[in-house]
Parts: sequence; C-alpha cells; structure tokens
Amino acid sequence: MLEVQHISKRYHYQKVLNDISLCFPKAGIVAIVGPSGCGKTTLLHILGGIDRDFQGELLWNGRSVKHRLTRYRRRHISFIFQQFHLIMWLSLKQNISLPRFFHKQEKADFALEMDALKQQSLTSLSMGQRQRLAYLRSHYHHSDILLCDEPTGSLDPQYAKAVMELLKNEAKHRLVILVSHDEKLVKEYSDEIYYMQDGEIINHDILSSQKRIEHFPTIHHQYVFSHMRLAFASLWSHKGRSLQLIMGLLLSLLCIVTALTLTRHLEEQFHQYIYSLVPASGISFQSRYQQSLSLELLDQMQNQAGIIKSEMFLDDYECLGIGFESDHYEQSQTLFIGDDTSPYTYLSLQYGQYPQANNEILLSLSTARHLYGEQDVSSLIGQNVYAWYQHDWEVKGICYKIVGITNQTTTLDTLYQMNHAYIHLLKDVYTYDVNQVTSHLGILYVHPDYQREDVIKQLQKQYPDYEFMEIGKSTTQNVSKTLEQVNMILAIFSLLAILSSLFLIGEVMFLNVVQKKKDLAIMKCFGASSLDIMKIVFYESLQILFIAQSSCLILYYQIIQILNTFMKDVFGSEMFSLQMDMYVVGVVFVLCALLVFISQCPPLFYILKMNTVQALKE
Repeated sequence: MLEVQHISKRYHYQKVLNDISLCFPKAGIVAIVGPSGCGKTTLLHILGGIDRDFQGELLWNGRSVKHRLTRYRRRHISFIFQQFHLIMWLSLKQNISLPRFFHKQEKADFALEMDALKQQSLTSLSMGQRQRLAYLRSHYHHSDILLCDEPTGSLDPQYAKAVMELLKNEAKHRLVILVSHDEKLVKEYSDEIYYMQDGEIINHDILSSQKRIEHFPTIHHQYVFSHMRLAFASLWSHKGRSLQLIMGLLLSLLCIVTALTLTRHLEEQFHQYIYSLVPASGISFQSRYQQSLSLELLDQMQNQAGIIKSEMFLDDYECLGIGFESDHYEQSQTLFIGDDTSPYTYLSLQYGQYPQANNEILLSLSTARHLYGEQDVSSLIGQNVYAWYQHDWEVKGICYKIVGITNQTTTLDTLYQMNHAYIHLLKDVYTYDVNQVTSHLGILYVHPDYQREDVIKQLQKQYPDYEFMEIGKSTTQNVSKTLEQVNMILAIFSLLAILSSLFLIGEVMFLNVVQKKKDLAIMKCFGASSLDIMKIVFYESLQILFIAQSSCLILYYQIIQILNTFMKDVFGSEMFSLQMDMYVVGVVFVLCALLVFISQCPPLFYILKMNTVQALKE
C-alpha cells in the first residue's frame, strides 16, 4: 500500500506542495484534479520516485523508500505522461517494450488498433496515436502502481473512453493514480478523487472501493545484450557524427600502428642487414701499439677454443673483384667481392667440393648467379676466374679455380678460400716476403656453439696487448639508439594523437548525453538505474572504439601488403619485408581503450548528477 506523510516541496523559494498526507488503496483508480499549477504533476513525480527533492516520507507497505527510490521505481511504478515522452530514435516496438531492456517483463499486448502502426516511424504518428503508444508502454510493465498524467488529453472522445476502460480494467489488478482536467470523465471512472489547490489537498471524495485481483502474467526474460542494443540504437541515431568520430579515431590508430611497425621492423631489418654484411660471429682485433700482425699470431689465435678461422687484411692491398677476363682488369667485366674471408666449414654445398689447395675457392649461390647470369651455375665447377688486386696503383690478378658452390644466399657477393690463401698467392704476383707484409687489422670467426663475449674475455686475458671488438656491435648499438629516439618521438606524438581523438570522443559523448538527457530520464522512469544509463553511454563509446579498431586491423593488413609490394619493387628482394606487429597493435589498442574509459568520466559523472524531473521538462 502506498502512503505519503507530510510531503512538502519548494521550488525557487516558492512552496509547490504544503504538508500533504495521503493513503492510497491497493487497487482502483484514484484521481487528482485541480487547476493548472496547483502541484498535481509534482506530486505525481514524487509518488513515482523520480523527484528526490522533497520533505516528508514516501512509504510503500509501511516502509520508507525515500533513500531507495530507484529500487522502488523499478519494481512498483509505471507511467503514462502528458507529453508522451517517447524516445524518437527507438522503434515503435522498442518504445513499447522499453521496460524489458532493464528487467523481466510481461509480453506486450498490442491493443487499440496499434498493429497497423508497427511499420510506421514515430515522427509520422498523430498525437492520439502517440498517446495510445504511451499507454501500451505502461501496460507492458505490469507494476503495482500506474501513474497517469493527463492520459486522455490528446485523444478524441471515442479513444478517451477506450483508454479509461482499459485503465479501469488495469485498476482491478493494481493502483491507478491519474491527474486530469476532465472532471466529468474522472467522476465516471474513478473510485477516489482528491481535489488540489495551491499545493494543498482541499477535498477527498470516495466514490467506490475496488478490491485487488491478483494478476499473474507470463514473465519473459530481459532482452539479451539490452544495454548494447540501446547503445547501438543511440549510435545509429546520429550516423554522421558517429562516422566522424570513428574516422578520426581510425586514422589516429592506423597512423600510430603503421609508424611504430615501420620503426620496429626497420630496426630488426637493419640489424639483419648489418649481420649479413659482417657476420655475427666475427671479432676484429688489432695491436694496442700499432704493431703489425703476423701469420704465426693468427695460427696461435686459431688454436684457441671457439675460434674456427683467423685472417688478416694486408695493408695497401685491395680486392677489386673477380671475373673471367685474364689479360687485364676491366671494371665492367668484374664482379665486386664484398667478403673473401668468411669460413666455409659449416656451409652446405649445392655443387662441387670444398677447397683442397690455396688456388681453389667456393662461391655462394647468389654470387655464382651474379657472376654467371642466366646460365646454369653448376657448369662453373672447374672453371677458372681471376681475382684482381690493387697495390700502389698497380692492378694484378691471381687465378682461382671454382671447385664448389654453397647453397647460401648472401647480401654481399662472397667467395670462400683456405686460410691465408690469398696472402700466399699474392706473394708470387707482387714478389714480397710473406714474413715482411704488414697488416694492422685481423678478423676471427667464432664457432656457433660459443658466445662472442666469452671468447673475447678469454682472448683479452691471453693477449692483453691487443684490442678485440665484436664486429657490427657498435653499428647495431648506434642504429638501436637512434631508432629508440625515433620510437620515443613517435610514441609521444602517437599519445598526443590518441589523446586528441579521445578528448573529441569524450566531448562529443558529453554533448550527446546533454542532448539526450530527456531520453535517458525517460528510461529511468521505466526501470533504468543510473548504472544502466551509464552502461548505455559507455557501451556507445565502446562500440565506436570497437568499430575503429576492427577497421584499423583490416586497413593495417592492407597497408602492410602494399608496403611489402612497394619495397620489393624498389629493393628487388624481400629483405625489407614487413609483418603485422600484433604486439604494437595490442599495446596501442589497450592504451586507447584505457583512455576511452577515462574520457567517459565527464558524461558518466553528469548522468549521476542528472535531475530526472528537470530533464523530462526540457
């Protein structure tokens, strides 16, 4: 049973209700009549639990509900408003079944000739049709109390009587409290009438009594993903603005993940390229006192654990390349050799055999193809090639015999030879004493099972007069350091881009809440709690984020494919190919999601502070 005790309310220092105490029956129609501005609608809002700003007590079954109005309203109250308060961005059926989005409900019964209107838009309905729609919505939520604010105000006499008949039938199963100016209609159908004037009850007539007949409707489950569905409907109601938000966030995310992917993968590709130029197993060394290296020293170092080959570079002797021309050096006919010191012990042969003499060499598969063009490279086995060396502006050649071809594809054109082979061969061409040649730079190659750092520590102990350095390490460190700085700058700009996009989302969502606060207030009247409203607003932003991120993934994949095709055409190989970096995508998407949560604080806070009654009046 509903009861109010000593209800008073002021609005802008003007007393709207003055010490009203009422006790309502469990069933029947109770009418409140009086002139405009006497406080009828305000009293109705307090009875419905949507106006919290009042003095006095609101009791249900003898217990105060003033501090749990949301629960009271959800369980026991339904409304028919004078202004209909339909949500224009929902369909006709969704408006009728609005309470089912927030809790379990009885299935709707389309009455009053509404079946023919199912396919119409709300904007095309007449005022009478909208009023009948408002009745169906209240009927859908079979609550203990039905509050009606001028339920027949927009209806012609025929439909007004039909609605009152329906309310009379409703009153058998629940309490119907209505506010109306039509005293004739009220007296015909009401069981009790309260007369108001200047915020006070001046008279009370009891015309009849109605015993409540319990109604046990078939309850249907709450809509699945109800908040998501309402959020999507809200998102779809302003498609243009939503599309702008999605596009702005999409472009920010796409630029960020693409830029970070390029820098991360370029760093890896640079490292691979550096190690393809200078093997990762190489250690360079030289004397701390600028002394020349010797073959005896190289042989001693090669006997150390973990060293598979040692070599030194002769001062003032430069390898210009190899070719088939034996008479004289021609640059156009010579293939430049970028590496002629690498070990071949652990290489696999495609054709031929390993070198057995100083004048025998192996070629990498890619080098053989570059040297022989479109011809079958296996026919190179047994052929002679000439390696040309320059010393003191004099160019001379030595003859090598190709005995094998490895299956390696190398970045630099490479030949493999026995230890110190070219030093011994050049002495016959330039007539020098092997023990008298000078070299200030040597290179050691480490066994794959050993770590370069460990080998260097051991060498430094045994040869303290020499400096040892990992080949390519400094270059790699410099590249990494530079790219880290680039990554840091990109990360800062990326964060600013995301923040600007999310600030825009937060601002637009706040304006969206302000624009739709009346619709959100209507939802609260039909069972939505503040948490429900916050979920709808939050899910709308989440859908924007999901669409933007899903579109970003698709376009990201396409951009990677386009960039790979472009780089393959430019560089002629797949060395600089890119892969989708899901780590970058994950980090950017998670960061973006966290910032979306933060951006929703202003609109969600606004919802918590929203005045339902004030919102309904706008």
